[in-house]
Amino acid sequence: MVAEFCGKKLEELVVVIRFRPMTYLSICVLHALFSFVATIGNLLVIRALWKASSVTSTLKKMFLSLAFCDLTVGLFSQPFLAALYGATVNEAASGNYDFDGYCPAIISLVMAPTFFLVGVSFSTIAAVAVDRLLALSIHLRYQELVTGKRVNIGLVVLWLSNVLSTFVFMELPSHNELVAVILQTVGLILLAIAYFRIYLVVRYHQTQIHGQNQIQNDQAMQAAREKKSALNAFYVYIVSLVCFTPNLITGILLVVDSSRLPTLVAHNASSFLILLNSSLNPLVYCWRYREIRNIVKNTVKKCFSTRGR
Repeated sequence: MVAEFCGKKLEELVVVIRFRPMTYLSICVLHALFSFVATIGNLLVIRALWKASSVTSTLKKMFLSLAFCDLTVGLFSQPFLAALYGATVNEAASGNYDFDGYCPAIISLVMAPTFFLVGVSFSTIAAVAVDRLLALSIHLRYQELVTGKRVNIGLVVLWLSNVLSTFVFMELPSHNELVAVILQTVGLILLAIAYFRIYLVVRYHQTQIHGQNQIQNDQAMQAAREKKSALNAFYVYIVSLVCFTPNLITGILLVVDSSRLPTLVAHNASSFLILLNSSLNPLVYCWRYREIRNIVKNTVKKCFSTRGR
C-alpha cells in the first residue's frame, strides 16, 4: 500500500509540474520562507507559554501541544517539502520527468508525517474548543472534572489517534481526497457547533448577570475571564478555518472530478495554506495574550541586546 500511495502522489506531482512548474516553484519558495517563521515563532511561544501564569494549566498544556506540533511543521514538513519540490522542479527544467527515484521512501516519509502533524494540529484546536465549552458550561465543576492528568491522557490519545488516521490515509491511496474531505468536514462542523454553543452560553451568562440586581465582583470577573478565554480560542479557530477551507473546497471538487488539472493545481497550492497555519498561530497568541506578547518581546530584546555586545 505504501508503494501505491507513493505512486499516486508521484503521478499528481508529475502532472502539476509538467503543466504548472511555476506553481510548485512558488510553493517551494514559500515553504522555505515560512519554515523559518514557524520555527522561530513557535520556539518563542513555547518559551512564553512555559513562563506564563495568566493561562490556566489545562489550556496551557493544549496550547503547548499545538505549538510543539506547529514547531515540528516548521522544522520538518516545510523544509522537506521545499527540498522535494525544488529538486523535482529543477529536474523538470532539464526535461527529466522521471521521479521514480523519490518513490516510495522519500515521498512517503515526507507526505505521511505531514498529514499526521496537520491532523494533530486540527485535533488540538478542536480539543481547545471543547475545553472552553466545558469551562463555560460547568464552570463550578470544571476544575474537578478537567484535571491535569486527564488532559495529559487526552493529549496522548489525540496524538495516537492521528497515527491511526495517517495509517488509514496511506492504506486508501485511491481515496485519499475522500478521507481528507470527510475528516475536515466533520472536524469543521463539530468546531462550528462547539463555538455556537459557547456563544449561547456566554449570552446566557450575560443575561443572567444583567438580570440580577446584586452580584459579587469575583463572579463577574470570573465570567469576564471565561468569556475572554473563549474569545481567544475562537480567534485560533478562525485562523485555522481560513487556512483549511480552500483545501476542503478543492478536495471536494477533486472527489467529484479528479481529472481536472486546474482543480488539482489549486488543491496542491491550497495545501500550503494548511501549513501556513503553523506560522500564524504564534501571531494569534501574541495578539490575544498580553503576557505571552510581553514575554516574547522581552526574549527578542534580550537576544538582540546580547548580539549587540
